[in-house]
Amino acid sequence: MSDAFVTRPLTEADVMPAAKVLGLAFHDYPWTRWTVDPRDHVARITELQRLCLVHFALPYGSAWVTEVEGVIQCVVQWVDTAVKVPADVQERLGPRFAELEGDRAEASATAEAESHGWRPTERHLYLATMGTAPDHQGRGLGAATLAPGLRIADEHGLVACLETSAESNVRFYSRLGFGVIRHSRIADGAGPDLWLMRREPRPV
Repeated sequence: MSDAFVTRPLTEADVMPAAKVLGLAFHDYPWTRWTVDPRDHVARITELQRLCLVHFALPYGSAWVTEVEGVIQCVVQWVDTAVKVPADVQERLGPRFAELEGDRAEASATAEAESHGWRPTERHLYLATMGTAPDHQGRGLGAATLAPGLRIADEHGLVACLETSAESNVRFYSRLGFGVIRHSRIADGAGPDLWLMRREPRPV
């Protein structure tokens, strides 16, 4: 990639531009197509991502952005399962999430229930989201933005895991050391595919 770019931690000032990147990145993603109302689809995803960055990533998780020529073009959010999020945070945001999911709120809840319990039981880093602006995909930003989290996993001897609904993502994450450990089709085959992928820590 020829453009100058820099990867750094997310700050409060980054939240809205980062959420906009994620809204565009997930506009045609199988999981969000299934779980988020198609009306004002990008705006709904953008607001869902903004809420997650504000209420989960900044206070309890870790997130990185990659800028190209000073503009955020890729966003990654990780969750360390050793860090417990207070139950009232999710309870308070639940109704707003359901409102944004709109007509797909019930489908979203069902899909989440179907995949409940898939993830490792031991402490791990969970990739909550990763998205690159559509016109900057395929240029190395995703790998660069994931690198700090993967380095932390390796330094602490932690498994990293993720779920994806795009087969192209399976190939991408495989190149970073993730392997598929489970695959299913949501809603008895009516919904999107879902792959659970796991990466073992590497020696540092």
